[in-house]
Amino acid sequence: MDDSRKLNKLLTYTVLGIIVVCLIIAELMPHRRTVFHGIVLGASVSCLNVLYMAYKIKNIANAAAGNRKGRATLGFGVRVASSILAIVLALEYPHYFNEIAVCASLAAGQFTLFIIGFILVLNDD
Repeated sequence: MDDSRKLNKLLTYTVLGIIVVCLIIAELMPHRRTVFHGIVLGASVSCLNVLYMAYKIKNIANAAAGNRKGRATLGFGVRVASSILAIVLALEYPHYFNEIAVCASLAAGQFTLFIIGFILVLNDD
């Protein structure tokens, strides 16, 4: 398994763990349920954005290596649109999602990937 697949797999499991913990805490603390639902929404969108970016980078690398024909797509636009959709959902349904929690957790995937990579580098030495 190459490093990118290993990082993607660890990122997916870590974000799924965060989602499960947030959903359990949301059930235990119903007065803060919207905050934890907002974290779940933002973290899941963030994870999907990171995985999509990894997919696009892999496609660009294959095109640069000559393995397949490269083409222009809307990679950045799709990631921005999904983030805006998460924020709009939080604004439309404030009784389900906390807007600040959604906005704050939209960077969870990038920070989690950084921490996972840092831990893997430390373990390799």
